[in-house]
Order: sequence, then structure tokens, then C-alpha cells
Amino acid sequence: MNSILRIIDLSETLISRIMFTPAEIGSMKISNRFIRSATAEFAANPDGTIIPEYLDLYSNLALGEIGLIIQGHLYIMDEGKAHKKMAGIAHDYHLDGLKQIVDVVHNTQTESKIIAQINHGGIHSVSKKAPSILEGKEAQAMTENDIETVIKSFGKAALKAKQIGYDGVQIHAAHDYLLYEFLTKRFNHRNDSWGGSLEGRAHFLFSVYDEVRSKVGSTFPVLVKLNNSDEPKQGFSITEAVEIAKILAEKGLDAIEISGYRTVRTKFESEAYFSKNAQIIKESIGDMPLAVVGGNRSLNVIEKLRHEFADFISICRPFIREPDLVQRFREGKKQADCISCNKCFKAPVIISCLDKRDSSTLEKKEDGSV
Repeated sequence: MNSILRIIDLSETLISRIMFTPAEIGSMKISNRFIRSATAEFAANPDGTIIPEYLDLYSNLALGEIGLIIQGHLYIMDEGKAHKKMAGIAHDYHLDGLKQIVDVVHNTQTESKIIAQINHGGIHSVSKKAPSILEGKEAQAMTENDIETVIKSFGKAALKAKQIGYDGVQIHAAHDYLLYEFLTKRFNHRNDSWGGSLEGRAHFLFSVYDEVRSKVGSTFPVLVKLNNSDEPKQGFSITEAVEIAKILAEKGLDAIEISGYRTVRTKFESEAYFSKNAQIIKESIGDMPLAVVGGNRSLNVIEKLRHEFADFISICRPFIREPDLVQRFREGKKQADCISCNKCFKAPVIISCLDKRDSSTLEKKEDGSV
């Protein structure tokens, strides 16, 4: 009996360690399987430069020993700015502040890596650029020249990120921002080579990836954040997500992070709500690493996802409340303290936890990330 118990204990110990094993994304070596999913800081100056509080935020995340930190989305061109307090990577005057963030992460000597998420806000941007005119929405349909300019701007932004020392870049093709607007029939009603079939709707994303890769080279890590589907709405299916992920893997993408579109009422206890479709995607992409975000809160759920299919587990809001959550998990903590109240995004200066009270049910984007 004692020997059986010892075997069970050993098995549980091995499972509990699987989140703390090192891994690689392309040429980037990562010390553990935790990713801080890109999270809007809402704290830039009007010109898109960072404020000093950014440095403390990212220093604390790195000191918390998160394997990979994905910085909140950066606008690649002025017209793509998604909100007033969004930071940019569009101009040279943005770079000094961004380099400070890179340096403060690397100087913690915790082995945390940091990559830049690059984005165009599309219909949510100051320009309201979108694939098509949309009934009931303020939208400006993009011209061929607009599309080519955005593609080039993604490439320029990625090159800037590499030059100032980021460990990689992530192309934002999720939520309701521009690249995803082209992927879904909810937004893309075009009948030219940038719309119609999935091949046409994915043309923009693949062109952006090709441009980014051409600028940063074959060994610099490039990731994509992708919605798993439009569920519960229609416009982009899990079957289409699988096909896009497969093609990106064939093109040489270094990793994919699976998120989702949905905005519904969800109790904070809900966890891993994108995992079912994420697993379907993982089964189609071979060895390309996959990360999944979406309400991941408790260590047992996180370990289960890692054990079953996920190479990395992405977390957003819990790291706002507990930037040292990875350390706490390592020391035996079982559940994050975050209650998903979303008040962190209403902080007056920079994202921070404003509520230590009981859980509640609020209207929110399910993964809470940008």
C-alpha cells in the first residue's frame, strides 16, 4: 500500500512540475510555460510615448518570474491607434521609452523574456478603417493602397521592435481589431482578392506575416494571436481557424496564441473557456507551440491544459493583481486571487487591481486581454 501511495505522490509531483519546465519558441528560450498575455496598460501620453509607471509594471512582472511577457498592444501607425492612452511603436520618438521597458525586464535577471504585440485598431481606431462599409457602424472601407500601407507599417514596426531589443513580436489578429476584421465575414464583405473565400479573407494576415518575416529574418521569433472562432456569433468558424493556423505553421510561424471573440456574462469561476477549440487547433499544427488564454485561474486547470495539449498557458488579469503569481504557484498556491471584476482597466493611472472584495458577474471580454 505504501509503495502505491508513493507512486501516486510521485506522479502528482511530476504533473505539478510541468508548468515549470523550460521551453522554446523559435530561437527564444523560455524558463517556464507561463505567458503574460498582452494587456492594455491604458497609460501612454497623448503622443503614444510611455509614462514612468510602465517601468514599474513590467519590472514587477519580470520579478515575478513569468516565462514570457507580451507587452500590451502597440499601434503601428497613427491611424491605427485604438484608444487615447495606447502606446505606439510607429515613430522613432516612441523607441526610447520602449527600450527602457525591454531593459528593465532583462535587467531583473529572472530570465523573463518580453515581446512586443503590434496592432492596428481597425474600426476601433481613430481612423475607423475597416474591410468594408458596415451597416449601423461608422467605418471607412480600406482601399488597396490603404491595405498595402498597413502591411508595410507592420513590417516597419516589427523591425523597430527587433532593433531595440525585444525578444520577439506578436501580430495581433484577434478580438475585433483590423486583421481579424478581415478574417471574419461579420466585417469583411469585400468581393476582391482581400475578401470572399477564406483564402481571400486571410490574404491580409498572411501578407502581414510575410512582410514581418522579411523584415526581421528567419530566426527572430514571430507569434500570432488568433481568435478560435466567432462563437456564439457567426462569421469565422473553428474550421477556418484550424486552416489558418495550419498555413501559418507551414509558413514558419514560431507560435500561436489562441483567444476568442465572445463578450458574454460569465462568472469569474469560469475557466479555460477557449480550451476546447484550442485543442482542436493544436491537433492540426504539428510541433508549432500553442498558448491558450481564457480565464485560467487555478493551478490544477492550468496543469491539466498543459498536460493534455497546451505548450504554454496565457494569463491576463490575475497578473494585474498578482504579478508574482508564478512564484506563488511554485510555492504551493492553488488559485489566483483575481475575481474578474474588470475594475483594473478603470484605474486612474495604469492598470492595477482596485478590488479585493467578493466575486461578481460583470459584462466583459472573456479573456480580458487586448
